[in-house]
Amino acid sequence: MLGAAFLAAASFYLFRLLGGAPQLKLRRELRGEATEAKIQDLTEYASRLRATNKFTSAEKVYLEILKLDHRHVPTYSRLGTLYSAQRNFTDAIECFQMATQLKPSGATFYNLGLGYFENKNYIKAIAAFEKANMFEPTMQRYVGLAKAFKKTGEDEQMVAALEHAVEIEAVPRVLWLLADGYESVGRHDEAAGVRDRIRQVDPKDERLKELDRLAKQVGAGQP
Repeated sequence: MLGAAFLAAASFYLFRLLGGAPQLKLRRELRGEATEAKIQDLTEYASRLRATNKFTSAEKVYLEILKLDHRHVPTYSRLGTLYSAQRNFTDAIECFQMATQLKPSGATFYNLGLGYFENKNYIKAIAAFEKANMFEPTMQRYVGLAKAFKKTGEDEQMVAALEHAVEIEAVPRVLWLLADGYESVGRHDEAAGVRDRIRQVDPKDERLKELDRLAKQVGAGQP
């Protein structure tokens, strides 16, 4: 009798193990899908609110998303940019810090660097931009690093960061930053070489045309 009871209990346990557990997992997956769908809907709603400058309402929606998933990195980043747009850099930095802790990446560290830069904490901005470039170097991230170095008076490091930026993407805007950077440290020949590159990339560049006009005036002896 005891053996039959034990066998029945064992059979029931095996049934739960093989049949019940997958059903429980399925229910959890369905709940997870429902949460993700709700987060998506709320994110789109918050975007519409931001587009109409309803920042307080958008903030409440982002906070509602974080109640559903307190580890939702994209929402921390979006909330951080929302605070930055309102010049609330203290809260923005907290959001960006949370994003970097949950998901260290080039994007999250770049946002953190921007937050520190706007808050005039240039030393921490440099550290964050450097980490961003360690994860994934981009032209934009090196330009951010260069601007932070300029604020701290580290001109040679600024130039080095701009050189890296140009290696990645030699667009006129960044080439001009590099040319000006070379001029600021007395590397005039290299600055002239960069301006020649700009001429090749965009012969109609307005700033180049202005420099050419001034050069002609000087050559003609005009005031």
